[in-house]
Amino acid sequence: MRHGLRRHNRLVARFVESAVVPVARPGPFTVLWRWRYEAALLIGVPALVAVLWRAIGMAPTIAGTAVICLVAVVLPQARREVEARFWCVVTPHRVRRACAEALIVTRKGKLPIIVHTKPEPFGERLWIWCRAGTSPGDLERARDLIAASCWLASDVRVMRHPDRASLAIVDVVRRAEHGEREWTSAPTVWARRAMRK
Repeated sequence: MRHGLRRHNRLVARFVESAVVPVARPGPFTVLWRWRYEAALLIGVPALVAVLWRAIGMAPTIAGTAVICLVAVVLPQARREVEARFWCVVTPHRVRRACAEALIVTRKGKLPIIVHTKPEPFGERLWIWCRAGTSPGDLERARDLIAASCWLASDVRVMRHPDRASLAIVDVVRRAEHGEREWTSAPTVWARRAMRK
């Protein structure tokens, strides 16, 4: 048994860390904030369909919904926009899950706050507010784990904001050819350009 523990000392250390500093359960407002887009779709779409159904009737509502879905599927630009928005909703959940698994938490078990997610030509850019007790360096050390958690990502790049030590800029790269061109410039110039957008 000792031999197995010696070989897996990292797993033992993670078990001890998770027992000492468990990830805190989010409160109801935090859950609602994290799932706001999904909640809006779940409540908003049926409500909009019901309002349209009463206002203009069944046939025009079904026809309008079919046309909107067809445009989103057929037109390449619309399809890319829908895909980009889909990843902007999914990626924060995956990054939070990776932070929980990597134990990037405060002593009270609070995860960093994902302030904003924006689609970019290479994938998604996230601005993450590191609470006291965490830092952008923690995210940098866990970037392989974050990349593995973000479905279909080829790489994750983490950078500290040039003006705010507690703010990290995380790029989830899904299309490497775009990401390589973005990242090859000097880091401070890149970060300032990212914040101006």
